[in-house]
Amino acid sequence: MKLKKYLVPFLISITVLAIISVSFALYMDRIYMPGYARTGEEFPVPDVRGFRTEYAREVLEAEGFRLSDEITEKTDLNRPAGEVLEQYPKPGSKCKLDRKIYITVSKGARPVIVPDLIGLSPQDAKYRLTESRLVLDSVLYEFSTDYPEGVVMGQTLVVNDSAALGDSIMIVVSVGKHPSEFVIPDLKGQILSAAAETVGKSGFRIAEVVYMKNEDYLPNTVLDQKPPAGEVVYQGAEIRLLVSSLTTPEEKEEDGDE
Repeated sequence: MKLKKYLVPFLISITVLAIISVSFALYMDRIYMPGYARTGEEFPVPDVRGFRTEYAREVLEAEGFRLSDEITEKTDLNRPAGEVLEQYPKPGSKCKLDRKIYITVSKGARPVIVPDLIGLSPQDAKYRLTESRLVLDSVLYEFSTDYPEGVVMGQTLVVNDSAALGDSIMIVVSVGKHPSEFVIPDLKGQILSAAAETVGKSGFRIAEVVYMKNEDYLPNTVLDQKPPAGEVVYQGAEIRLLVSSLTTPEEKEEDGDE
C-alpha cells in the first residue's frame, strides 16, 4: 500500500516534467530558433529618397532599420530643405536588420547675390539676371545727364545684397539728356505694346486706349492718336490712342455677358 501511495505522485511528476520538456523543445524549435536565425538574414533597404527626414526615419524603423544621427546636408536649387536626396546603403541593398542608414538631405537653395546692372544695356542686364536666377519684372525710362541713352541707371534691389531665388527686380534705363522741347512721336501703325514703350521713352504717358473694329490691320494696331505726331507739348503730356480690334466694344460686352 505504501508503494502505491508514493507511486502515483511520482508518475504524475514524471508526466508533468515530460510535458514541460516537450513544450520547451517545441518552443525552441518553432519560435525561438527561427527568430534567432532571422536576425542573421538580410533584407532590402527601403527607398526613402524624396521623403522628409522624420518620415524617412519612421519608414526605416518600420522595416527594422535605423536612421543614423550623422546626417549630411547639401545645397540643392530644386529640392526643399529637409528632403532626402541620397541614402547609403542604396535602396534595395540587402542588409541585416538594425543596420544604420546614412542620408544626405537638401538644405535648399543658397541665397542669390544681387548683381550690379548699372551701366549695362537692358539686354545684358536681363542676361545677368537670368544667370543669377532673378527675374526682370519691369523697365522704367528716365532722363539723365549722368548716363547715356540706352544703359541701366538704376535698379530696385541693392547690389551685393542677398535675395531669394526667383525674386523680381525692376530696372531704370536712361533715355539721355532732358530735351528742351517735347515732340509727340508718331505711333500710327505700331503694335500697342511697342507704342507704349515709345511713349514711355519719350517722357509721355498713355491716358486712354479706345478700340475700334477694323479688319484691315492686325489686332492692337494704333490707328490714330491725340495729340498728333510732331506736336510740341509739355513734359509728361497725355496721349490717347485709337487701336484696331476684331470686334466692336459692344460685341466684346455681349461676349462677356455670355
